[in-house]
Amino acid sequence: MTLRIALRETEVAGKRFEPGHGILLYVGGANRDPGVFPAPDTFDVTRPNADQHIAFSAGVHYCLGASLARLEAAVALRSLYERFPGLSVSGTPQRRPTRVLRGYERLPVSTGARVSA
Repeated sequence: MTLRIALRETEVAGKRFEPGHGILLYVGGANRDPGVFPAPDTFDVTRPNADQHIAFSAGVHYCLGASLARLEAAVALRSLYERFPGLSVSGTPQRRPTRVLRGYERLPVSTGARVSA
């Protein structure tokens, strides 16, 4: 989430804000806008507009660490899939019951490797 302060009288989604009032924005909700992302509840990094998210904010508020975070994610995911090429979801994912720190509480996976008894 991110907080912005109204500098002048403004209206957002039919609600008026006076100068000085705080407006709390849930970025995770914006990244799930069905008007922007088809099937917004589906994690799909191959969708044509996958790079249109605002997880790192935008404009003058753009995250200084965004490039490093993207690089870290690329290295981590490449290493994970090189080590476990058969990795796949093997059960029902369970999301965290929070509004701010979105993500999974539980994500069962299988490596595709056979286990001998």
